[in-house]
Amino acid sequence: MSYSTDGITIVDDRPFHGGRCLSIRTTHGDKVIQCYVSGVLVSWAVPRQGSVEFVLAESSAADWLLLLAVDASEAEMNYWDQAFGLDPVRANRIRVRTPQLSLAYMPGDVWKVYSGAVGQSQADRLEHVQPFFPGGRGAGGYGIGYGDAYGFDASGATGYGANFGRGEYGFDCDMLTWTSEPMPPGTYPIAVVVADRHGNDSPSWTAEVTLTGYARPAADLTVDSYDPSDGRLGFSFTESEDIS
Repeated sequence: MSYSTDGITIVDDRPFHGGRCLSIRTTHGDKVIQCYVSGVLVSWAVPRQGSVEFVLAESSAADWLLLLAVDASEAEMNYWDQAFGLDPVRANRIRVRTPQLSLAYMPGDVWKVYSGAVGQSQADRLEHVQPFFPGGRGAGGYGIGYGDAYGFDASGATGYGANFGRGEYGFDCDMLTWTSEPMPPGTYPIAVVVADRHGNDSPSWTAEVTLTGYARPAADLTVDSYDPSDGRLGFSFTESEDIS
């Protein structure tokens, strides 16, 4: 039995009528990726060149969606209880999105997302790196296929209703997306930087994101004493890290 919650990143989460499509990047080339929704193993897939895609039925906003890398021989086994334990109380995630604008960014530009620990002032941990137009694909802009699709690049256009109004001149566009792993409550610093092909970084966009989920429970409950004369018990425990 071998499984891991590390090395799995949600890079896109696209809703569609009746469901959602998850695009996953993983460092686990020798395992399969399982997708759980509130304890139910709903799907699993073999990574191809470090990527996995799940098409899921529409879920409730209260559902917990968690991902797990397991051995191929155990792809259909449900490890929810063993692997996640208290993780459902850490089911909050941070999502960062940037429009993929062909008039603003060039082939060779790279999107970088940084985060920091709870209460930290600087986001100094590199979480995600993604090219805006890998291999130049998707780069175009005004004049490509001129006269089609209002003069924009019709052959590579995203399509009506995809991030409506976020693209150039109010048209649609794709989004670069990074979604964190499940995290406990707290305030986290986030920074986004665009680097060009020469290694020059743009000024960073920064924000503080506060997650307000359920506090983690206390742990290590121990009976320290018992007085048979009055039936009184003495307990000790480790307090929740999220309650001061």
